[in-house]
Amino acid sequence: MDELHARLARNNLRQKLDIGRKGVVITGCDTGFGHILAKRLDDRGYTVYAGVLSKESPGAKVLQARQSDRLHVIKLDVTKDDDVKKALEYVNANGQGLWAIVNNAGMNFPGDVELATVDQYKKCAEVNLYGMIRVIKTFLPLIRKSKGRIVNMSSVRGRFSWPGASVYSVTKYGIETLSDSLRLEMKKFGVNVSIIEPGQFSAATSVFGPEQRKRLKKEIDYMWEQASDDVRQTYGRPYFDDIYQMMKKNDTSMIGTMSADPVINAIEDSLINVTPMARYMIGGSFSALDKLAILAKVYKILPEFISDWIVEKMTGCGSFTR
Repeated sequence: MDELHARLARNNLRQKLDIGRKGVVITGCDTGFGHILAKRLDDRGYTVYAGVLSKESPGAKVLQARQSDRLHVIKLDVTKDDDVKKALEYVNANGQGLWAIVNNAGMNFPGDVELATVDQYKKCAEVNLYGMIRVIKTFLPLIRKSKGRIVNMSSVRGRFSWPGASVYSVTKYGIETLSDSLRLEMKKFGVNVSIIEPGQFSAATSVFGPEQRKRLKKEIDYMWEQASDDVRQTYGRPYFDDIYQMMKKNDTSMIGTMSADPVINAIEDSLINVTPMARYMIGGSFSALDKLAILAKVYKILPEFISDWIVEKMTGCGSFTR
């Protein structure tokens, strides 16, 4: 049993930090980890502000159907200043204070550097990175007042580079740096900052659900439309289509085989442990070992020719045949 799992097992037997009635803001609660966490914390008796893209989304309606006076479902698009400002006003009006922010909202986006457009890089960063910064800066005064917690959802992909994933990984590397800087800056205020780094948990979330796959297909079609003649001739349409097929295959092959509990347990620990960890790396995968989590742990200590060789063997990035 590794350090994280041993810690979580021990903490299940201990009294948790009492945060009173102070609330927790969670972004990205329509689906995935955010949705599951909102229900978990509501069940635990905490005040939860569950941010959703739309209060009419299926996930939002599930949360509303709980009819819990502790669970507040609020519209919160992290890319919109007005939404974030109104969320702050709502929390202030509730008058119970704020203990923590869980910055969970995010989107995945595959595509080679030469294929993805600058606008697509910006779109992903606006949600994953700048949206997180926007939320943190807005709610930070309340967190400082409570000497509370900031929990940022990163990924093992924020620890290593991967072909065809720079649009996403650039944002996760940014989250790692942002969180490290913020953790050091907040020490003088007694605020703890933690990073959550899940491995392969796509089957436990809706990161590649039906709606997400539709969006992904449109984005790949857009890449092709925007590509120059030279790029089209060099790569060919099948290479673009293969991006979608690989993502779809990885998602559907794991349906029903993975629980999100390890990630939710880690987030809960970061919120209520007296001494939260700076980083929680949680291996997932539908196999016995999460190869990506293992790679994340050793990537920085390996010479580039070794790490490049490992990634090339795992992905087949050295040829057009995957």
